[in-house]
Amino acid sequence: MGIPVRVKDAGGVPRQCLEDALVDMMEDMRRLEQKISLKADEVVFTMAVSHRKEIDRLQDEIIELHEEVRQLKRTQKELHYKNTLLLSTNKFLNN
Repeated sequence: MGIPVRVKDAGGVPRQCLEDALVDMMEDMRRLEQKISLKADEVVFTMAVSHRKEIDRLQDEIIELHEEVRQLKRTQKELHYKNTLLLSTNKFLNN
């Protein structure tokens, strides 16, 4: 890799030094990109685990609600049956 550099005076930066600095910067950039990519993967994983837990919690809640609805339907049927029986008994007794 060559960087065209014109050294104007004796105090200028040597070409090899600039090339080495550029290589170092590129390596630093590569490492930073890897760190960013790793962090992004960690964030996505953490979010996926969090969402999975929330889904599991909601599924448990749905199961509980489903059971409560079943119980309420059973109770409603029992009450309806008892009321029907009571009404029938009252009609029979009143006649």
